[in-house]
Order: sequence, then structure tokens, then C-alpha cells
Amino acid sequence: MSGDLRREIIGCLRVAGPVEGHLRSLRNFHRRDWEASIHWMKLSGIALPFWDCLHRLGADDAVPRQAGAGLAANLAEHRGRVAVMMEEFDSLNRRFEFAGIEYAVWKGFALIPDYCPDAGLRPSYDYDYLISEETHARAQEALEAAGYVLKPGRGPQHHVTFVPPQLSSRHSPSAGGLFSASLPRKVELHLRLWDEEAFGISLRVPECPLQRKSRRNWQGLSFYALPEEDAFVFQTLHAFQHILHNWCRLGWLRDIAYFLEQRSTDTPFWKELFAHLEANEPLAEVVALVISLAAGVFHAGLPASMKNWLRGAMRSQVSLWVDQYGLRSAIDNFSENKYTLFLYREFVRDEAAWRQIRRSRLLPLQRPNRLPGAAAPATSVPLPESWKQAWYVIRRLVHHSMRGAGYVWESARWERLRRLSDGRV
Repeated sequence: MSGDLRREIIGCLRVAGPVEGHLRSLRNFHRRDWEASIHWMKLSGIALPFWDCLHRLGADDAVPRQAGAGLAANLAEHRGRVAVMMEEFDSLNRRFEFAGIEYAVWKGFALIPDYCPDAGLRPSYDYDYLISEETHARAQEALEAAGYVLKPGRGPQHHVTFVPPQLSSRHSPSAGGLFSASLPRKVELHLRLWDEEAFGISLRVPECPLQRKSRRNWQGLSFYALPEEDAFVFQTLHAFQHILHNWCRLGWLRDIAYFLEQRSTDTPFWKELFAHLEANEPLAEVVALVISLAAGVFHAGLPASMKNWLRGAMRSQVSLWVDQYGLRSAIDNFSENKYTLFLYREFVRDEAAWRQIRRSRLLPLQRPNRLPGAAAPATSVPLPESWKQAWYVIRRLVHHSMRGAGYVWESARWERLRRLSDGRV
């Protein structure tokens, strides 16, 4: 029943159309269904907008009292966190500008209000900056002077991450809950916003976006941000790369759906975006894919011209994947199966590269990214640190083995569907 509840929760968060039917359905679920779904809401990034929706519609009693009290406390706590983050964010911007560092803010506060009307409703865990190669070293020095510590990365990367000193130790304790003002934030410096080496997919992304940056003013803060068209393209790329990694927060798709709904009649914007993507088929297909997912899950209204563009931008196999697996997998943040590998394969041209990617994705050896402060799954008894590590490895092996078996089992069906979509029997 918790799966049914999740669909009703998502229905309450649709960006267009009536939600009253979904609100009524919420009252049909038992307390245990809510207990099974609260953690999912928090990790999905939709707990805060969900509670805000209920509160605005006077439907606080649609959830059990204890669950509602917890969500209300989370929202109040997060508003305090946002106030602290705004001060920290402004301090970082001033440091960069004082040092003569060319930058553009990516994600985070730069998404308000176009992708989310209220910063207090959007969980944020780091600050992302696009930095020019010429000033990259100076940006690192500025962060080190502010007390941040460089965090070593894994594999080929085109960004570096800085963390506060209390997060630099591998065994540092959690600093509060997911919405706490005491939860430390990371700072990520990006040289580029698509990593071809890491994903094995060649995409021609907008060049020199820093040359088109503009000054933004929001809530008394002033900072440089990407132009609208570039920001939208890179936001869809951000979702796409997380889908390929089998972890894309539902809240990121809702951000995009909200933008789509707010801009649905902004013809000049969409004309500019389509011109941006003209004769750039792989990138246009990625953008179309993410638009289809976001609009499909959260019911964003799309004008006829957009629907026609989507049909032309996506190959039949990619559209098929959205219908067969994408919309369903999005509900679980793409983490409960490995069907994104079917999508991944459509974008990798080199057979040897694909075999290596598939092998690494079926059984990842490294720890997955986890939100700072997110507790590891609990065990029934306290365990020594070495035992905890062993238990974690066993759980991951079981998880990936089961999901991998599901992928292999489903592969034959997917190939049949692909042949049918191609007109091959």
C-alpha cells in the first residue's frame, strides 16, 4: 500500500490540474503506510513542498497527526537553515568577487523563483559554481582561506569539492538531520557541466556559458548566474547524469516541471531554446527525455509546439523507455532497479566502452553518494566499526545482485519492445 500512497503524494504535487481527489485519497491510508513513506519523501526532496501544499489547502489533517507534526517541524527547521545558508552563500560570492574570480552560480539559490517559488521548500546541500579555468586555482585558494578543506575525488572529474573541517574526517559524526541549520554544506567548483570521460557519452554542450552570465538579484543577494537557456539545458543534464547513476531525486524533476508549467506560454524562451539545440541531436534528445519525464510525473502542461518538438527530438527507443520504465522508476528516484541501463545503452556508441560501463554499473565497487547527515541503515544491535563496514558491503552486494538479476531477466523483453518500435519483428 505504501506504493499507492506515494503515487497519491506525487499527485498532490502536480504542477497543473486539480489535486482534490489525491487529497481525499490520502485519508484512506494507515499509519504504517505513512511510516514507510516519510523517509522516502525526505530523500526524494518532496517532503517540504508536500507539507506546504497540505497547509495551503487547509488539509493538514489528511496525514496522521504524528507525521504531520514531524513534517511541520522539518519545514520550520529548514527555513532556519535557508537563512543561515543565504548568509554563507553571500559570503562565498563576495570572496570570489573580491579575488577577481569569474563565476556563475549553478543550481541552489539560482533556481529560485523560476524552478521553485520559495527557497524554504527546496532542500539544498551544497553550493555549485561554474568557474573559469584561468581563475580555478584562485577560487580554491579563496575557499582554503575561508577554512574549507579540499575533499579528494574519485575517478575522472572536472570539479573539485570543498567541505568544512568537521566533514573532512572520514569518520566525522552526522551534524544534525537533513533539514538542520547545523548540517554542513559542501562547495563544488566546476570547470564544465558535462563530463564525457565519466559517462562515455559525447554531448556538444553550450560553449563558454560564463561569457553570457548575468547579474541576478534575489532577496537582497546579488550574484552571477547562467543565462536562462543555458541554465535550463544544464539543469536537464544534471537530472540526466543522475538518472544514469541510478539516483535522481524526484524533487529535481519537480523543479523542472514547475519551470515548464510557469513558462508554458513563454514562446520567445522556447524559440530561443530550440534554436540553442538546433543541429545538436544528442543534446536535444537528452533535454527532450528529461522534459518528458518531468512533465509526465508532475503533469506539467505542454503547448502543442513543445509536444511536436519532443516527438521529433527523441528516437522511438528513448520514448519507449520513458513509457515503459522511466515514469515508473522516477517514483523511487531510479534507485530500485537497473532499467536505466537500457536508456544508457541508447547513448553509448562504442561497444567496448558499453561493456565496461555495464559491468561497473551492475556491480559498483564504491560507496554511492549519500546526502550529508543522512544516517546509514540501522541494524538491530550495535556493531563495531569494522563489522558495520562488512555489513554495509554485504547489503550492497545483495542489493546489486538482485537488481542485476532483474535487469538480465528484463533484457529479453526490452529487446522485443525495441524491435517492435523499430518496425522489426
